Amino acid sequence: MLGPTRVDTNSLKVTSALETYGISVVRKSVVGDLQQDLVNEIRYAFQRADIVITTGGLGPTEDDLTREALTEAFGLTVDVDQSIIQYIEGRFAARGWVMPDVNRKQGNVFRGQTTLKNERGTAPGFHLEVEGKHVWVFPGVPHELEWMLATYFTPWLESSGGRARHRRVLKIAGLTESGVEERLKPYYDAHPGELVTILASGGQIEIHLIGESQEFITPREAEIAEIFGPRLYGYDDDTIESVIGKLLKDRGETLACAESCTGGLFGSRITDISGSSAYFLGGAICYTAAAKSDLAGVDAQLIREHGEVSEPVARALAEGIRARFGSTYGVGITGIAGPTGGTPEKPVGTVHIAIASPTGTEHRKLLWQGPRTIVKWYSSQQALDLLRRVILTDTHK
Repeated sequence: MLGPTRVDTNSLKVTSALETYGISVVRKSVVGDLQQDLVNEIRYAFQRADIVITTGGLGPTEDDLTREALTEAFGLTVDVDQSIIQYIEGRFAARGWVMPDVNRKQGNVFRGQTTLKNERGTAPGFHLEVEGKHVWVFPGVPHELEWMLATYFTPWLESSGGRARHRRVLKIAGLTESGVEERLKPYYDAHPGELVTILASGGQIEIHLIGESQEFITPREAEIAEIFGPRLYGYDDDTIESVIGKLLKDRGETLACAESCTGGLFGSRITDISGSSAYFLGGAICYTAAAKSDLAGVDAQLIREHGEVSEPVARALAEGIRARFGSTYGVGITGIAGPTGGTPEKPVGTVHIAIASPTGTEHRKLLWQGPRTIVKWYSSQQALDLLRRVILTDTHK
């Protein structure tokens, strides 16, 4: 069961694996932690589909009831696999811990069915074959599920005669979903009836192309790339952070940042990329006027004249942090994340971003609507995209 603080990403991973092989998802459900509800849903899905996939409910706690529900739904027999218990004990011992007795529950397996070892966690998965249909049972921890899909499920789909369809994801920054749709009109006119999926998420847009062959995908990808030009920042598993990292590495250049309203989020995203120490020199969270002066060298008089949230201060943050670290590029971000602190002249959501480079300083003023988390995330996203575009057009070398 998903709590109020959990977002369902597992079904998206499963759907992606299925659609790659042309298998449509006809039902998706979220079920509470009551065994009878789970049993009813499993039976209902089993009657209507050839493949049923469950995620979650394989842990050691009282509300982890997927095994019990499957046992009741299909009349299965459960045995204890001591090798799984020993494996779990070893994982705990490697951390200097003693396995609690409740984890022994995870050694329960289905007699005559396939148990799937989980090398990313303690809960094994299962592949059940019942009445000629297939039931795949995976843990709910997202990185464990992702590994098990790649290790067991995708190879099974392929070995079962599934023909993989080709997918290409093109990632667009700096445009709204409707803006992307508007620009794609000539493409739609050229390819009537072909399906193009547009997904908006976290300040970026994804365009999904799916076809039976790479020969189908390649020319269409080129058409879309021509339409969006520099707005197209990456493909498939690229993130804007990874694209920036590759650009900086390839050019032998470096980066530093001075953040106010984003509170270190920009630097955190940059350092999400392995090897970022090769180009990220460091940063400062300049949350007060004094910090802006002390850490990034912003003139206190400039702050008094224009205010902390202003174009001159954003520029000074970017230029000051670049000088402080001796980096090729400096990023300055200052704004009002809310929900308090706004004024009629500078409402909540006002953000100034600046990128300092050897050839000058670029600035953008933004106005976001939404809660504090949205203002922070979208500001970091826009700062990353502006940095990317400055790097691409910088000709100082």
